[in-house]
Amino acid sequence: MIKQWAEYVRTHDDREWSRQQNRLIDSQLQSANDMAAAGDTDPVRFAAARDRLRDR
Repeated sequence: MIKQWAEYVRTHDDREWSRQQNRLIDSQLQSANDMAAAGDTDPVRFAAARDRLRDR
């Protein structure tokens, strides 16, 4: 994966991949904020949800 990412960065404009990274990070932060606002930040529940996803 690291080699693929390095190749992508070398072959694409800095502004393009920077914009894409920004969208990804913003969406992760928004999800974390939404979870916190909904009270879904209980570590035990989070771990259980993570494990369910991992088992798919």
